Amino acid sequence: MKTMPRIHTARRPHAALLGALALGGCMVFDPALYQQNTADLTLADRCENLSSVPLLPPALQRLVQVDTTGLTDSYREFAACTGSDLPGNEGFFAVTMHPGETWHFHIDPVTSDADPAIYVLPVCTTLQCSTSSASDICGPGRSEHFSFRPVTDGVHLIGIDSKVRGGAAYTVTVVHPVCGNGTIEHGEPCDDALAQSEVECDRCHKVLSRPMATEAGVANDDYINAMVLRPAAGAPLQMFPVTGTLIGCDLDMFTFDRAEGDTITATVTPRNGAACPPGLSLSLLRSDIAVAPALTEVPIAAAGATLTMTEGCPTITLPASTRPATWFLQVAVLPSPTVEFPYTLTVDARRP
Repeated sequence: MKTMPRIHTARRPHAALLGALALGGCMVFDPALYQQNTADLTLADRCENLSSVPLLPPALQRLVQVDTTGLTDSYREFAACTGSDLPGNEGFFAVTMHPGETWHFHIDPVTSDADPAIYVLPVCTTLQCSTSSASDICGPGRSEHFSFRPVTDGVHLIGIDSKVRGGAAYTVTVVHPVCGNGTIEHGEPCDDALAQSEVECDRCHKVLSRPMATEAGVANDDYINAMVLRPAAGAPLQMFPVTGTLIGCDLDMFTFDRAEGDTITATVTPRNGAACPPGLSLSLLRSDIAVAPALTEVPIAAAGATLTMTEGCPTITLPASTRPATWFLQVAVLPSPTVEFPYTLTVDARRP
């Protein structure tokens, strides 16, 4: 998905917000949804004592300005949350969450050379670390963002960390999009209760129903926002192509349901004369729930899938699924490409 230029500013919430919403696959939404709750927030240096961690007041959207310069690097072990070293100062705030909700977090560095990371923890321990509850892929000066669905009820810790030593200033957008309320909120590709021209929406996931339909235009870079592959008129999902574009720290995710015993083959090929870039990957994941609310379950890697590369272009094959499931395909280029990569993803799922 094509991203947009970043705006650097430390003291203008409106501009900082536009920068925050413009990167990492996020689109720019109505600033009025977020500016009404703009505030400075002093982060806690430590997270063991929950009473010392600032709790954001209930709000569907909130934009906060934070600074870790006066804090310390007290929890190097929280690198386990992202899978890479985090030597920068970290700070914490808290949000009350409930299972079944969706939360979206976006951290935009105001300090130009900052390399932010963000993670969500039910309690202050690495035992609760999960890469599905964190974001740290975009590099210095770039925003990080991800969507999160809690499995436990109550207060959750939000950690702001960095790969760069010392502290930095950030703008943090915290959004609790509500599917079905008729408003397309940040971190929500579409809303079931809001009709959009030529857009089919299912549980606030955009449905791609026509061959060569495009993922471009809305965020689909995690399983919560994955685009649904569902050919029109009940046609089989066989040799079904959709198009996409990757640039910067972007990921594209697609989802579809298949029955037990189906074979799955997916291939990424370049478009418009491009070549498959170094670092291009295609991953197959699954959720074991094949009916609603499957898209609320964190997917896991699909056992038995085989990846092959042809001229740098990946094909992934699963000979026969062992159970009915909701499947996810993730297309990514890491490290982040600086040149746009247009591609076609072709998916074939059928009974052998």
